[in-house]
Amino acid sequence: MDIRNITENPLEVSDPKEYLSKMFDLGIEQLEGYRIIENLPAYPFDINTAKNQVILKDFIGRIIEELTEGHESLLLLNEILNPIGYNIYKLNNKEYNQVLNHIQNANEEQADAFGFFFALLTYSNILPEDIFNYADSNGGIDINSTNDLMSFGIKLQNDCGFDVYDSLLHLSFPLVSSDIFTGKFNKTQNDFDKFKQYAPGFHSLSPSRINNGIYLMWQVIYQLNCARNLLKNRPWKQTQVMSKELDYQEAVVKAFLLYLGYLGLNGFDQESIYVLMFKKQRLNLWRQKTGY
Repeated sequence: MDIRNITENPLEVSDPKEYLSKMFDLGIEQLEGYRIIENLPAYPFDINTAKNQVILKDFIGRIIEELTEGHESLLLLNEILNPIGYNIYKLNNKEYNQVLNHIQNANEEQADAFGFFFALLTYSNILPEDIFNYADSNGGIDINSTNDLMSFGIKLQNDCGFDVYDSLLHLSFPLVSSDIFTGKFNKTQNDFDKFKQYAPGFHSLSPSRINNGIYLMWQVIYQLNCARNLLKNRPWKQTQVMSKELDYQEAVVKAFLLYLGYLGLNGFDQESIYVLMFKKQRLNLWRQKTGY
């Protein structure tokens, strides 16, 4: 069973600014299940103890693992498409389904990364309003929605020295669209609409776009490791020291915003992330209950 088996849809969100809060709620509900299974402590907690910092570092590692696995799916996709110049019309139905499977898995790994990100944010005592306030106080303009946070994340990616706007000019090839589904591969509009629910991103790619994604993800991973390095307590230290909590929290928030920028550059928006995360959360809740 995977995310494609989840037919339930989330409640609609009327206020664009509430998407982030709703995703936090999904993440916390999922975390509660893992907390029982893994015997994790309650939250919020003191980040200055060595024991609690091990937990924070573990969640940072889980996020990085999911990001890496998502990129591996894109590399597998490239192995299929690069030899034919990304011309999907050269594929038969079976080969195209392989392409769709890799895109689906790349999306599902993002949902997993989101789940662990919200666990990290929760244990780091970071609330949705803290993320909005950080963007507002660091040059964000009219930050009123998660889409605005994604745009701010793209700006942060560009500020890191990589011209993301120039990289968007690189030729990308459409891999998923209504016309492709119904025209070339004899699928229905309903097939396309369903696919978009569990795989809303990475619909247009190229070798250079995939390679550029490595740099964009590196900025996320770099900030996560900056946060990790600010957790100074070690089990072997005789004298424990206070961590620079605000600096740590800033690095985590910046990593999250950079991640939103990465997703925004790959075709996601606030609604599609919310639906994707909901479906993966429901799958994970089922797995928690069944011991899958």
